[in-house]
Amino acid sequence: MDYDNTQLKHKFVITEKGSLGLLAMGDIGLREWRKVKKAKKKEILNKEGNNNE
Repeated sequence: MDYDNTQLKHKFVITEKGSLGLLAMGDIGLREWRKVKKAKKKEILNKEGNNNE
């Protein structure tokens, strides 16, 4: 089955908490959510490290 790629192009805002929509996207949504969650955690750790200096 051929898919028109223009139908698949959507912009999503992924938050640290995630959403049911990401779960519905399957492993792609889960992987992207994990990236955002990891980046947010790293950002928090960096801020904590800067506060201790």
